[in-house]
Amino acid sequence: MSRREFTKAVYAQIVKRALHPKHGICCEGCGLVLGAKPYHVDHTIPDALQVDKSRKLTAADGKLLGVECCHKPKTVEDVGVIAKAKRVEGRYLGLKAPKQKIKSAGFPKAARAEKTSTKIMPGYRALFAPAAQPSEVGK
Repeated sequence: MSRREFTKAVYAQIVKRALHPKHGICCEGCGLVLGAKPYHVDHTIPDALQVDKSRKLTAADGKLLGVECCHKPKTVEDVGVIAKAKRVEGRYLGLKAPKQKIKSAGFPKAARAEKTSTKIMPGYRALFAPAAQPSEVGK
């Protein structure tokens, strides 16, 4: 189902509630005086997390937030929470198949391992001279 929007009457109620007598419009999240700064009326609980969408939205379901101070961080947080809720719901309903191992014969490893383990790398040079044999020490 699509996102529900606030009606003009409810939107006006939310803006009136955020209106301070001396300072003008204030953010309901942090209390910052917005003045001419942009603001949005946002759902208190994200609409995607609401189960009963047949109920009409009221002024208690939304709050006025300044775009820079509160709305952007709240939106980022809400997107993550909504994505997790969808993943959990999908897993619960069994919509996602469990991950399986790749079905293939694979490659033989034993024959190749024997060849490479006994090989001396080209350009290898001993760091020390070979030790003298005991019979050669007395000569």
